[in-house]
Amino acid sequence: MLVDDHSLVRMGFRMLLADASVSVVAEAANGEDACQQYPRVKPDVVVMDLSMPGMGGLEAVRRLLAQDADARILA
Repeated sequence: MLVDDHSLVRMGFRMLLADASVSVVAEAANGEDACQQYPRVKPDVVVMDLSMPGMGGLEAVRRLLAQDADARILA
């Protein structure tokens, strides 16, 4: 799962990961959306931007870990 407020950044990560045969199961433009999508998509790894408008990445990481203590998050 890719979480970044810049669509161009998400697109770049998606292309890099596709070259490594990694599937992106979801994208979110903010922390709120990431927290809502996470339980539904259950990604293996979340690539999280820490600086986003609204709920920033740090708060989103806290909430994701509260939902799933085993969540793997790369910030």
